[in-house]
Amino acid sequence: MKLKTLLLRLLLSIVSLVVFNEFVVYYIVLLKCQWPSKPASVNGLEPVSVMLLADTHLLGPVRGHWFDKLRREWQMHRAFQSAITLFQPEAVFILGDVFDEGNWVNQKEFDNYVDRFRKLFHTPPGVGLHSIVGNHDIGFHYATRPNLVQRFGDQFNNTGVSLISLRGVHFVAINSIAMEGDGCYLCEKAEKELKSIETIFKCGRGIGQCKDVPKLEEYSRPIVLQHFPMYRESDKECQEHDSPQVDLYRERWEVLSKESTDLIGDLLNPRLAFSGHSHHYCHMLKNRIKVEEYTLPSFSWRNKNNPSFILARISLKEYTVSRCRMPEENTIVTIYLVGGILILLVSTLKIGGIVGQLWSYLCRGRKDYKKLTK
Repeated sequence: MKLKTLLLRLLLSIVSLVVFNEFVVYYIVLLKCQWPSKPASVNGLEPVSVMLLADTHLLGPVRGHWFDKLRREWQMHRAFQSAITLFQPEAVFILGDVFDEGNWVNQKEFDNYVDRFRKLFHTPPGVGLHSIVGNHDIGFHYATRPNLVQRFGDQFNNTGVSLISLRGVHFVAINSIAMEGDGCYLCEKAEKELKSIETIFKCGRGIGQCKDVPKLEEYSRPIVLQHFPMYRESDKECQEHDSPQVDLYRERWEVLSKESTDLIGDLLNPRLAFSGHSHHYCHMLKNRIKVEEYTLPSFSWRNKNNPSFILARISLKEYTVSRCRMPEENTIVTIYLVGGILILLVSTLKIGGIVGQLWSYLCRGRKDYKKLTK
């Protein structure tokens, strides 16, 4: 009976350890994060509350072991769903590299990719989920093909430059791969879309011929969302960063070119920018075009031991931003190791005690038997 009780307690201890590490710990860590202070409403319009993350890099059929895929995708799923439950944002933006092998897989594998993505990052009704295209989704500029662009666009409705407006707050989602500036079909299309959006904003200020131009609910300077950061030489320019080493960035590879950065600044006159791609966090108070920029780290443990995401509240005139840290992979591994060792030690001691009692009982039985046979 004691052995059965011990085995039951052992099983409950193991289950409790797993439940804590795979469910509870996400809430404990994320509860330390809060929405930033709320800006004042403007013209009766409340600020928009959004969540931003980057570089989820869902593994495909080529890279990564099956357990690697299972572990890291479960981590992202639990972190994302816990954040959605706790913070209930109005919209979520994923800033590119949704997939790790989006530019390699065939159509069937891509469809499987999309199904997995929608299961992992599903949002409640009324919460918009917007995915910006990245180089791992369609390939770098030199390697992308029309069919790769088309299929991503079919699923996520975003492969060029698009305007997303929420209560007078305007987000401009930009395909960084199309910002090469070499006149290719993708770049030419993106530049035309940028200029069309520029016209919309000019008309919002009462500038130009606006007869057939879509009308904004309210004018406010836009927020740029893209995969590549605006041009900077390195993370040394960041007021805050978490890159373990600082390397020089190459234009058109790690960051946008100077020309494309200036073009975005000239046409859109943004007030804030968010980006990803580097897998590390960077906060710049003034980037090349003199606006505040946040580069978000990878959301996946595969690329970052200490991932994080952004919560932002944005009104027509102001914005507030907070960074939310997620559980670190090293912490989870340590909890498993310490918890496992403690469970093993306690179980060993308990089993040792039970075995000792059984041995004593058997020894007494033998002595009693000898007495009876004398």
